[in-house]
Order: sequence, then structure tokens, then C-alpha cells
Amino acid sequence: MTKEKPVTHEQSFKQPRKTRLALMGEFSAGKSTLIKLFLGENPLPIKVTATRLPPVLISHGEDAVYAVGHDGVETPIDIDQIEQVRLEETRLIRLYKPCDTLEICDLIDMPGISDPSMSSEVWMSVMDEVDSVVWCTQATQAWRQSEAATWQQIAERTNGENFLLVTQVDKLHSERDLNRVMTRVRKETQGLFRGTFPISITEAIAAGEDEAKWKASGAADFINDLVENLMKAPALSFAEPALVQSQDKSAKPFASDGNAAETSPDDDSNQAAEASSATGQTVGVVPKRVRVLTQMRGRTERPTKSQMATG
Repeated sequence: MTKEKPVTHEQSFKQPRKTRLALMGEFSAGKSTLIKLFLGENPLPIKVTATRLPPVLISHGEDAVYAVGHDGVETPIDIDQIEQVRLEETRLIRLYKPCDTLEICDLIDMPGISDPSMSSEVWMSVMDEVDSVVWCTQATQAWRQSEAATWQQIAERTNGENFLLVTQVDKLHSERDLNRVMTRVRKETQGLFRGTFPISITEAIAAGEDEAKWKASGAADFINDLVENLMKAPALSFAEPALVQSQDKSAKPFASDGNAAETSPDDDSNQAAEASSATGQTVGVVPKRVRVLTQMRGRTERPTKSQMATG
């Protein structure tokens, strides 16, 4: 029998942690596709992505999955058995993945708010562990009254650094239709979000290294703003070194005094440290930002000297 690991909310809140970014919206608004953009894959088996699951907290680490009960006890489970989790007994699912994006934030995949078979208490009980929200709303029926009503309930429970994505804009018939939708949505949500972005997530994923397609999808502005905001999160500056430094064993780690632990022939690490010092960011953050951005764009090459210097 697998040993259970008891944890308490008090312990989790006292530990320095990364920003917890909740992905929210109505059913089929694009949350699962957004996770694929962030992580390069959907961490849940395809057969269970549309099932009735509690919130899924995705963090950086070796592959592992736990069911967290309402008493805070974490029980290891097999990813292929995740659809057997009993909703009434499980507060959330905790899933670990070794992914660059998860070095700067945790993701919380929330159930669709419009599911009539699931009480809002299932996800409302997790809102106190959310920092920021990325809210997804479909362009063809953007920002419905039900969404506005739900947002009014939860907005004050976030840190205010929230984003609104108008998704599936490729389904609109014309640029004029898109402008009309965005004008209305921005008017109705004025002051509610840090930024409002039109985006086709599927086109962003397909863009890969194509700069023009990446920008045309709407992902460039959103991802740049999101990553910039996450890199400024206070928790990053006092998190454990493993969370601040590169997880890539081939990369040169940075020492705590701001000097590179080793000097590479092309001096990339020194330039990164100097750029970090100049911007007031934690040492190691600049190359990490580059790695996160390149991962989201489907690229795997190491950052160049100029990328590390400019971040």
C-alpha cells in the first residue's frame, strides 16, 4: 500500500513559492490548449481531459501525481488512474512535470465554470491558493453575463495581476468582427484585468519558430507580458536556488555572489549575470526567461549571447 503524505495549509503558505496562475473560463474556452502552449504538451491523458476532475495544480518536479483530500492528505496515484478520482473526496490533484515554464509559476487547471454537473464549490475552495488568473473567453460569445458574474465573485481573491484572453479568434469571419468584439469586451471589462488579448492558441502552437505567424496568432503580446509579470514576482527572489537557477544540467549555474560558477569560452554566463544585475532581477532569471519563451514557441536551442544579455 502506498504511504500517504500529510500536509497542512499552514505549512504550504509559510513556504516561499512561485506565483500560482489559475486558468479559468467556461467549458471549451481553450484552457487545455493553453496548457499545451505553456508546457509543450497536455499533462493529462487525452481520454480524461474532458472528464469531471477537481482543480489540477501543476508544479515543477519529477513526474508524479497526487490526489489531495479535503483534509490535506496527499495520496500518490497513477496518471492512468486519474479518471477514477472521486470528486467528493478530492479537493485537488497535484501533478509534477519537469518543464521550464513551471520554474517560474505553478499552473492550476480549473474546471469549466459552466459545467451544470459540478458545483462551483469544487473550484471555489481552491481560490485562496490562487495568485493570478488567466481567464479564457470564446471570441464568438465573448464575456457572457455568467462569466462577468463569476469574475465579480473571485476577483478580490487574486493579486490583481490577471489576464483576459479572447480565444479562438480565428473563428471570427473578419478583422472587422474581431475589432467589434474586442471593443465591446474591453469596454465591459475596463479596469478588471491587467491586459486583454485576442489570441488563436492553436495557431500559436502551430507557429513554432515562424515569427510572423507567432505574432499574427496574438500570442506574442500576451506571452511577453505574462512572462515579464511572472519574473517580477516577489517569490522568485527568495525561492530556493534550484527554482531560480537553470534546471538544465548542460547550462552553467550561477553562484549566489553574482559570478558564474564556471566561465565558459563565450562568456555567456557572465553577460547574463551583468544583465541581471543591471535590471535588478535575481541572478539566473534572464536566461531562464529566454528558455521559457523559447519553450512556449516550440524551440529547444540554448539562448544566444545577445538573447541572454537582453532577456
